Amino acid sequence: MNDKLQEVAYRIKFAIMDYRIWRIYTEPGDRAKYLEVLRRYNSFFSTSLRAHFLAVIITLYSLYETRRDSISLSRLVQDTPDDKLRHELQPILDEARSIWRKIAILRNEVFAHLSDTDCETKLADAKLSPNEIERLIELSKHLVNKLSYTSDHTVDVFNADPTTDTYKLLNTLRREIRSQ
Repeated sequence: MNDKLQEVAYRIKFAIMDYRIWRIYTEPGDRAKYLEVLRRYNSFFSTSLRAHFLAVIITLYSLYETRRDSISLSRLVQDTPDDKLRHELQPILDEARSIWRKIAILRNEVFAHLSDTDCETKLADAKLSPNEIERLIELSKHLVNKLSYTSDHTVDVFNADPTTDTYKLLNTLRREIRSQ
């Protein structure tokens, strides 16, 4: 189980990093501050924005994947031999799944399959907020750490954070634009 938990933790770290970069691009205050940079390098940042959002959706989808041959938090909770722990984690897992269903709409009906649907309508139908994405990440971290601590008394601090580097890049580009 430890190898599986490590794999899930690794995925959560990437979801955190992609989410933070995507939020810097989309959070209204940051977006206004860096709008001239985003516009000047439009093709790069529009591609980057989409790539980070898609990476968050795909990664979070995989954490709660329902296929039997997948490593998922749902499966790890279900397979834990500790009945008390499984019972304790169930409400957390239920909350995570309620948000995950919205992730699944986006993954399945917008990004993973090319279908004859209106993407904007599906995005609106999902009603997924940035706060819910962040909440799902937090719930996922909590589930991994509870399982990991029970298994071998370790926890992951999930301290990978690209925020500082992203702001440095955006500030450098903004200075460059203003100096021209």
